[in-house]
Amino acid sequence: MRGLYLRTVFWFNLSAGGSVGHTAGVINSFRKYIKLDVISNDQLTGVKDVINIIKPSHCIMYLIPFYIRELLYSCQLIIKLRKSLKSDFIYQRYSGGSFAGAYLAKKFQIPFVLEFNSSDVWKIKNWNVKSKSFLVNTVKFLYKKIIQLPLVKFVEHYNLKYADIIVVVSEVLKEDLILAGVDSNKILVNPNGVDIKQFSSNKQGGKIRLQYGLDCHIVVGFIGTFGQWHGVLELARAISYFYKHNQNLLDKVKFLLIGDGVLLGETKKIIAKDNLIDKVIFTGLVPQQEAVNYLDACDILVSPHIQNADGTKFFGSPTKLFEYMAMEKGIVASNLEQIGKILCHNETGYLIEPGNIVEIAEGIKVLAADELLRNKMGHKARAFVSNYYTWDQHVLRILNELKYNHNSKTLYKVN
Repeated sequence: MRGLYLRTVFWFNLSAGGSVGHTAGVINSFRKYIKLDVISNDQLTGVKDVINIIKPSHCIMYLIPFYIRELLYSCQLIIKLRKSLKSDFIYQRYSGGSFAGAYLAKKFQIPFVLEFNSSDVWKIKNWNVKSKSFLVNTVKFLYKKIIQLPLVKFVEHYNLKYADIIVVVSEVLKEDLILAGVDSNKILVNPNGVDIKQFSSNKQGGKIRLQYGLDCHIVVGFIGTFGQWHGVLELARAISYFYKHNQNLLDKVKFLLIGDGVLLGETKKIIAKDNLIDKVIFTGLVPQQEAVNYLDACDILVSPHIQNADGTKFFGSPTKLFEYMAMEKGIVASNLEQIGKILCHNETGYLIEPGNIVEIAEGIKVLAADELLRNKMGHKARAFVSNYYTWDQHVLRILNELKYNHNSKTLYKVN
């Protein structure tokens, strides 16, 4: 079997984050089982083999809104690939302006596998960054209503309609698509995963602890893009509550917050306001290949995700959760949809009510006080994620679905 992986998302020079780990994990694992060609508009951090980079035309790189640039790049790819394509299927990560995979698969009459991690229509409606300028906000509003939303709705519908297999990361996302009229028979629920060899204790954490003066402390870590649903503001408030109510741990526990993103500034303000600058270390963005060293420097890892602001169910499958589990650390995490189903309270993690800063602080306190408990949790978590949630198993489920859909008797073995 030979496949084509299309990477058309219009983000460049990404060196860290869940999407980076996901992309590299899927591509590297596919290549263990089939011949996979990769066409990308940029270098892909962590991908181990050849990438065919087709750069966007210079005229569509600048001064054009994001989704229109993606749309034009899809047209560029179609023109380049429309005459010949030697693939048995096309795999593409969905983004709101990308439709090349669906179009080319339809043209060459081969299966199209759509990786659908979230709805861009939903994100446009719910993730708005407002300006202080009334004029700017007005222009943004008009652009969104007249151009952006209609365009993205059309592209999203086109991808979902012509996909033979839609890979979603959670049951909630499957339910959302079924409500939108998508045939349930072509939806594969396939949570995110982890490279179990890459994310394991490599004994490099000691260097990080030494670098930041953490050698004698219990270190509580968080890694992420400080996005809208990561719960970083709640974590910052929980840190303040933790120190206020656990004076005996004031000199024993420190926090290592790894990453960057839209809410980083506000997170820092909360920490500074409560005079905790010396207790919380912000590392900034860390390259994907170095993330494991920082996680290894921690004793406890936190995944404080929160509910969607619009009241809908949390549809995510955080890559950090699987990486935390692979690292054999004590985990404090929100009991939120898939997170609460993968982790078992007091067995593979300490589950808390989403957004509850008192419970976040309590979970950290419990694990900080009990090294035996967090070690036991860590061992069980790694064993569980190794058995069910590696990128290899993730990819094998997709390959089995492809073969099942095309009446092949040859199935890959997967847990």
